[in-house]
Amino acid sequence: MSTRPRRSSARLRVSGVSATWREDPERPGAWVLFVGPDEQSTIVPEAPRTLVYEYLARMGAALELAAPAGSPLRVLHLGGGALTLPRFIEASRPGSSQVVVDLDAELMPFVLESFPLARPELTDIVIGDVRDALPEATADGRFDAVVFDIALGPGSPARLLESAFYRALLEALAPEGLLLVNVGDEPPLSTTRSVAASLSASGASVWVTAQADMLSGLYSGNLVLGASRRRWSEDRLDALRAAGPHPAGLLVGMDVSGLGL
Repeated sequence: MSTRPRRSSARLRVSGVSATWREDPERPGAWVLFVGPDEQSTIVPEAPRTLVYEYLARMGAALELAAPAGSPLRVLHLGGGALTLPRFIEASRPGSSQVVVDLDAELMPFVLESFPLARPELTDIVIGDVRDALPEATADGRFDAVVFDIALGPGSPARLLESAFYRALLEALAPEGLLLVNVGDEPPLSTTRSVAASLSASGASVWVTAQADMLSGLYSGNLVLGASRRRWSEDRLDALRAAGPHPAGLLVGMDVSGLGL
């Protein structure tokens, strides 16, 4: 595996910006992917189970609880970035098969030429809008987990907040499957409330986890929504809360709709 990127940047034609690698000055061996001016992903190629961002660590903890330890998963990722979670799943659950959907045709080759996956033959890349590409991405059956990670938030297109989209994501899950949604929200957490309401209206059991003070609705930051057809047991939810990062907040079921307010 390359210890340095083969290219420092690549132009993304659809997004109209450049993707750029920068060495992380605070973490030896870590590389940060910027898309335009925005920090998009951080990976530690020699330690793929390292999840630097807090919300990704919460997603990783949930994925570890989604099935018996070490067993392979079938995972759909909507949003590719530096393939941080696919790398984590490769390392934690060898033999997992994955599908990654990303908008920019140039981004995945740019990422993979420098930092390839351990088992690239087990991961399919689909280029396209995450909603438009969903039928192609799910054509081969249902998934143990679907991860929707494009920094959904107040400025997101309305079509990514529609109830029909979330029904389609839930339909892509196996009976015991788990949907994870990253929401980058701001007070009063309207986007989180909207997505949670859509998931609940579709018959899903819903929970939300974040840094504890985020659930007050007074701060901006990332929250992770989890949804499944079958409610997680109290033991599993307790394990998720205990996994952190701390201080961790977790709201379940009816508490989600009010977000503790």
